[in-house]
Amino acid sequence: MSPDVTPAGRGKAATLVGLGLLVVAGLVTLLFIRPTSVSTGPDQVALHYKDGAFSSRKFADCVSPSQRVWDGPGDRHFVYPSSQTNFVFANADSDGAPITFVTKDGIEMTVEGVANLLLNTDCEALRAFHDLIGNRYAAYMVGDQRSDGWRRMLSVYIQRPLDTAIDRAGQKYTYTDLYTDPNVKAQWEADVVAALPDLVNRQTDGEVNFFENFAITLQKPEPPQAIKDALIAQQEAVARAKAAEAEAAAKQKAAEAQIAVEKAEAAKIQERINVLGREGYLHQYAIDNGLNPYQPSTSGIIQNR
Repeated sequence: MSPDVTPAGRGKAATLVGLGLLVVAGLVTLLFIRPTSVSTGPDQVALHYKDGAFSSRKFADCVSPSQRVWDGPGDRHFVYPSSQTNFVFANADSDGAPITFVTKDGIEMTVEGVANLLLNTDCEALRAFHDLIGNRYAAYMVGDQRSDGWRRMLSVYIQRPLDTAIDRAGQKYTYTDLYTDPNVKAQWEADVVAALPDLVNRQTDGEVNFFENFAITLQKPEPPQAIKDALIAQQEAVARAKAAEAEAAAKQKAAEAQIAVEKAEAAKIQERINVLGREGYLHQYAIDNGLNPYQPSTSGIIQNR
């Protein structure tokens, strides 16, 4: 023992150590007893799981939209959207790339669009979704934003069935009908909407449908550029043929009109001949056209000589 440390000094040091241990113990205690909270927006719901330091994680209850609740220390809350989800398939900046499919006549086409749906936020359905899918993909929201995990989940549970639905429906129609006929395109779109829910919910392999209220908007499907060029050339050829046909028809009608005029004129002439006789008509025709039908004859002079 150092001779410089007095008994009073040793007592003071022990007191400081004790106070330090109490502070550390207090901080550790706060880590275990600090309550947790969640605040849901008007378009959010949450799942509450008990997860204290001395208990196993288990589901507790659901939190409705626009609620703020406080729960036990260590508990966890997982927030999910209750508003409409849009899955856009268009380009590299959207949720997914354009979808390709093959038509009835074997032409590969590409289509862009958006699928709309709702997550089933019934408490039991949402709990089952979280336990089976949401937790695995970390699909719950981060703050007020839909997470990368949510988008990864959509690429598996929405994009793949959507691809299948579009491909199956596209096999019922030819590429020219889909590309040029808006009524056929609308029916194809309706076929996709009708097939999509079953294909989506079949993947979850359960009795509860995790997604509902499907709608879809598809843009005009596009064939390969070579096909488009050929189609344009074909349309131009048809247009030229129709123009030539119209010109020929116009000429035919003009010719028929001219023949009718000539027939009418011939009938008029015949009527005049019937009235005046042939010589009388010729004399009258000459007079009408500034000619003298009564030219002197030289035959009599010659005979007199």
